[in-house]
Amino acid sequence: MEEKRIYYVGIDHGNHLMKTSNHVFENGVERQAVKPTFQANTLVYDGAFYKIGEKRNSVKDSKLADDDYYLLTLAALAKECQSGNIPNGARVVLGVGLPLKQFATVRKQFVKYLKRGSQPVHFKFEDVAYEFTIENVLAFPQCYAAVADRLGSMKGEYLIVDVGSWTIDIMHVKDGVPVESKCETFTESMISVIQEIKSRSSGVFGKEISENVITDYISNLGGNYPEKYARIMDEALEKFVSRVEGILKENGHDTEFTNIIYVGGGAKAMERFGKHGDNISYVTDVRANAKGYEFLAKQMA
Repeated sequence: MEEKRIYYVGIDHGNHLMKTSNHVFENGVERQAVKPTFQANTLVYDGAFYKIGEKRNSVKDSKLADDDYYLLTLAALAKECQSGNIPNGARVVLGVGLPLKQFATVRKQFVKYLKRGSQPVHFKFEDVAYEFTIENVLAFPQCYAAVADRLGSMKGEYLIVDVGSWTIDIMHVKDGVPVESKCETFTESMISVIQEIKSRSSGVFGKEISENVITDYISNLGGNYPEKYARIMDEALEKFVSRVEGILKENGHDTEFTNIIYVGGGAKAMERFGKHGDNISYVTDVRANAKGYEFLAKQMA
């Protein structure tokens, strides 16, 4: 019967953007002292009011440090419901992810963090009341998830390079199977590029390019922006791409012969400014990990 159906929702809890299979929004959570005048982006949970996604939160040492990522998860479910992808009142299984190096040590805590308290969970988002039962939470390595649907066709050796907002994850895959002992995480990030661009534009022009403009430029690598600002953004992105390629070489990876798949928010920058070859490909959809989590959760079912 319909009421027994389980819905699978993949959510990528990014250090900059929250992603589902169908939505992308910033990870800002700001508690409001009183009920906001406008209900857009307003979440009401446990008697408190929050503005969701109107800015980027500062990077946290741990995503479990406060309730922010739980509240963002509720907003993500509401957005999926708004789009008609899940019904209000649905029983859901969440597919989520963690960086490679954190996965083994944080997975159980992250699952417990998201599958908390009594079910169903009740909240309001944009003045609509929602109810969802979180039946289960399944966690996966974020780099792995982005290519999960194509692992079966990967013959030989591959590097999956997830260029994310706060880290770069490198996963070694041999004949479609991840080689855990060769997985690596580096603290080079797209957020550092954003900060570099803001600082550079402020120093040169006395005007800081807004983070929203920079994010849009990186996502689309173009747009109707003044050439002098576009040049600064391009220069910073080129330097970043060189650093990423340098990390690969410094860690013994042959970028001319090894099959490399770039994924994550920085994949478009790698495609535009990086070295190209028949051995290099790109997954430029920033929702790829979220879609992968959803795919893997359904496979486990």
